Amino acid sequence: MMLRAVLPALLFAAGSAFSAPPELSGRVAAERPAGCAEYGFFFFSLYRAELWTDAAAPPGPNFGLTLHYRRGFSHDELVSTSIREMVRISGRSDENFDAAMAELSQAMRNVTEGDRITAWREGPDRIAFFHNGLPAGELTSDAGLFLDIWLGPESLDPKRRDALLSGRCDD
Repeated sequence: MMLRAVLPALLFAAGSAFSAPPELSGRVAAERPAGCAEYGFFFFSLYRAELWTDAAAPPGPNFGLTLHYRRGFSHDELVSTSIREMVRISGRSDENFDAAMAELSQAMRNVTEGDRITAWREGPDRIAFFHNGLPAGELTSDAGLFLDIWLGPESLDPKRRDALLSGRCDD
């Protein structure tokens, strides 16, 4: 008897796990992510990444990458880690990323467990950032390189990159 009362709630909760973030309303029609991956370190879950696109071959020209945080990170950690990865991927020195650092510093916020950051690629040279659904800033300097952290061939985690681009979700 109790199972009948709980089952609809569980099914609703499971279905809502794959609804597009509200900030992507009108930008993407997909009802579920093109791919997703859980990122962690040893036994600690850090965040879940979801790729949102209507493209038949992800990621497509316009898409969203949403990170659902499982733990907190400071603004400085998010900016410095992003720049460090962009330097690693590009092979350029960090002095080449002053403009990107300034833009990311404006766009990033401290995050806590349960927060969400979405990066919406509006073209090859522009990413609009949202923090928990609210506009947070943009990146116009090395925007594609920022997304390559997760989606590029030089990603630190090819298995998770493949999951994001292949339509798989690992939950």
